[in-house]
Amino acid sequence: MDSYDVVVVGAGAIGLSAAWWCSKAGKKVLLLDQFDFDNDFFSSKGESRFFRVMYSDPHLSLLAQSAYPLWRELESDSGLDGILNDTSLLFFGPPSGVDTPEGDLKDSEAVLEEQGLPFQRLIAADFPERFPVLQGLSDDVVGLVQPQAGVIAADRALRALMEQCRERGVDMIPRRTVSRIQDAPGQVTVTTAQGTYTGKKLILVPSAWTNGVLDSLNIQLALEIWSMTYAYFDVSPSQYTYPLWFYFGAPKFPGDDTTTYYGLPPLLTPGRVKVGTDFTFQKSPLPPTSPPQADPRMVDLLNTFMREHFRGLQSLAVDPVGCLYTMTPDLNFVLDVLPGHPDVLLFTGDTGQAFKFAPLLGRILSELALTGVTRTNIQPFSIQRPGILRPR
Repeated sequence: MDSYDVVVVGAGAIGLSAAWWCSKAGKKVLLLDQFDFDNDFFSSKGESRFFRVMYSDPHLSLLAQSAYPLWRELESDSGLDGILNDTSLLFFGPPSGVDTPEGDLKDSEAVLEEQGLPFQRLIAADFPERFPVLQGLSDDVVGLVQPQAGVIAADRALRALMEQCRERGVDMIPRRTVSRIQDAPGQVTVTTAQGTYTGKKLILVPSAWTNGVLDSLNIQLALEIWSMTYAYFDVSPSQYTYPLWFYFGAPKFPGDDTTTYYGLPPLLTPGRVKVGTDFTFQKSPLPPTSPPQADPRMVDLLNTFMREHFRGLQSLAVDPVGCLYTMTPDLNFVLDVLPGHPDVLLFTGDTGQAFKFAPLLGRILSELALTGVTRTNIQPFSIQRPGILRPR
């Protein structure tokens, strides 16, 4: 039985990044996943993701600023350009917009000012000239335009990470479901139906399957699995310019979060924009047993929103896709050493926004595994914060 310096469980963007950083440090690394490395369960799947530093949470903004050069490092190491494609970002909506997992307008502006990041504030009169593609906006609409944003070519990023892991000697084994974890000082043993693997350190990045993986350690987290929907719209880019955007609608009642939408420009999908919601009607404490599917109700809402607010549409929603968010009660990540298990590290609770931080989160996990400390402040992601650990 081979023994490794580090065993990583979960081969999405964060797990791949952790394996990459550990292998860059010259360590012997094993990467396991319960599925194939390209599968329809991946929260990391798809061709594109947001990158941004505009956040209503100042800590996330700082993390994004730290992640940016690490994306460029991945491009340099892999020789694959075009992983992170720069563009500006528009936040817009009424000033009384709802707070969401993506933040809100008022607090986002406060963070931009506090951190000295460049931005432009728009009022309703500015939109017709600045964004003529938009229509049907309220008279009190406001906007924030921030230039330090981009579109991540997610499938290209995954390919770069996989190639780097292979080139650096990471053993990558698909279709291995963890049934048991045992640890003693300096050694962790991972049991699967196909075999047993040992490492000095274990990094867990199991996404929606976190509680199943942790069950043998008698640890459970308060997680909720959201099945999300996005789709594509054919557009006329020669007639209009389509921005990278996020819309914060006015809540219809206290706690309402069903008026938040996002869109990606046709940078990676010529002639098509990608549009999704930041809310869902499908929430469960358990992961799905089959790949997530698009919710027809959400597709109808996407169609209604796009017809009301965007010009130049050449189609209604096409090729709708389902994907998974793993949500914590406070909508923040969990990145920590497992209580009582000093050689086991965990990242979970991606909350639909972890991909943009992938190279940084992987580096943090590798630092904790290899040195026990990280140069990055991860206190907000503590597993010990209120509401995360579930009594058993």
